[in-house]
Amino acid sequence: MATRIDARPLLVLVAAVLAGCVNFSPLDDLDTAAVPTDPFQLALYKNYTFLAKSFGPVGQAQYGSFDQDASMSLSTTEGTVADLANTYADKAIRLTRDEMVDPEPSRDIKTHDQRDRLVRALTAARDVYPRDAARAQADWDCWRLNLKVAETVPSAEKCRQSFEVTLARLETEAAAINAEKAKEEEAKKKAAAEANPEGGGDSETP
Repeated sequence: MATRIDARPLLVLVAAVLAGCVNFSPLDDLDTAAVPTDPFQLALYKNYTFLAKSFGPVGQAQYGSFDQDASMSLSTTEGTVADLANTYADKAIRLTRDEMVDPEPSRDIKTHDQRDRLVRALTAARDVYPRDAARAQADWDCWRLNLKVAETVPSAEKCRQSFEVTLARLETEAAAINAEKAKEEEAKKKAAAEANPEGGGDSETP
């Protein structure tokens, strides 16, 4: 008489192996990620999360179009909406790990100049105006990345228009901050000069 084999342990093992092979995307990880504590990173995280989820259910990304930093390849315009959503999600997840997330690179002289303006404004103002700084960076990334997917090219134009507004606002804030710093530095120099008008120590004649 043949011995009957209980298949239940085997099924449990197979299920466990398959579960271990599930490939969770950055978009899947957003719901369980701990949010950043830094004000600028938190604001940027919220912007990227909004962008990632704005497409609704998009499925899995085509990982072949991602580069080593998990961003969409800038050498092709054949990305999918899933690629785009997961790129934004990856940026948000990196912020939860306290990583620096820079604005997307530019690919021509005009946009290179605009990116340089953005970086200068971010450097000056993101600590004082974190929400405005985060919005400007998110608008820039939205413009540059949405151009890589045929379905989102129209929305890229809206992001570009928004970026022009948010960059101008951030540059105004950055200019005010720089002017105040220059004023404070000048006041310090003036106070130091008044405290020591001849540039030397006490030289009283005995």
